[in-house]
Amino acid sequence: MSVKLAKKTGFCFGVKRAVGMAEDALARKKRPIYSLGSIIHNDQVVAGLSRKGLKVIKNINDIKKGVLVISSHGLSPKITTSIRMRGIDIIDTTCPFVLKAQRIAGASNIKGRIVVIVGDKHHPEVRALVDFAGRKAFVVKNRQQAMTLKLGKADKVSVISQTTQSKKNFIDVVKAIALKKPGTLEVFDTICADAESRQAKASELSRQVGVMIVVGGRKSANTKRLLGICAENAGGRAHLIETESEIKSGWFLPGSAIGVTSGASTPDWMVEKVVDRISNIQRAQTKK
Repeated sequence: MSVKLAKKTGFCFGVKRAVGMAEDALARKKRPIYSLGSIIHNDQVVAGLSRKGLKVIKNINDIKKGVLVISSHGLSPKITTSIRMRGIDIIDTTCPFVLKAQRIAGASNIKGRIVVIVGDKHHPEVRALVDFAGRKAFVVKNRQQAMTLKLGKADKVSVISQTTQSKKNFIDVVKAIALKKPGTLEVFDTICADAESRQAKASELSRQVGVMIVVGGRKSANTKRLLGICAENAGGRAHLIETESEIKSGWFLPGSAIGVTSGASTPDWMVEKVVDRISNIQRAQTKK
């Protein structure tokens, strides 16, 4: 067996920036520091930040004083305004790619346009985008959902994407909306360049190996999307793990190549642990 690492692994720029900003704040901590939900979708990294003093909360009413770290996924402008009015300071780690999508959604809202967001309606990034887009916002997961939208021929429509969507799915949705022939259609490709590159590299590698290992949080949208891409190209032989302890030796056949990729919220040190664990399994199988 041999282990092949995808050319794109570890933290993306936005996640690295968010974690760095949180660690800087914790290092000079003079007041309680909170995050509303997970700052990134990786339990191991969040646990490490919690040990350093970051308090993860579910409700902004749990903050009486201190500092709130906005996650890399962004936050609803309504909630941000409410927090500032209470005199709570904010450290905004929103990913620059997400900020771009928020600005487009807000500008489209001001112009009175219908905003269609391609993504997962339950994801925190998308929930925030909906608030930026206003009351004329729709979230569609795929082409099938896009086909059910009731759009008139006089409607002015803007289409944006959750930053971790696949380009193919985004294009399919745009084509479906175009068939409805709205009055005007503006299309904004807000997919993160890292996500697009990571998906392409993982797709390429998964066609060269016997099995793919995707390392990342199970709550991470981009990690789950990577798993789907790898499973499709590796004949279904793909496994999602959060840590090296989840690896099973039965996944690997003697002499087969093993591919490893990671979600954008997975640190390099976790990828290294996974590669080391697979190498140890390889050595044990060789000795038998």
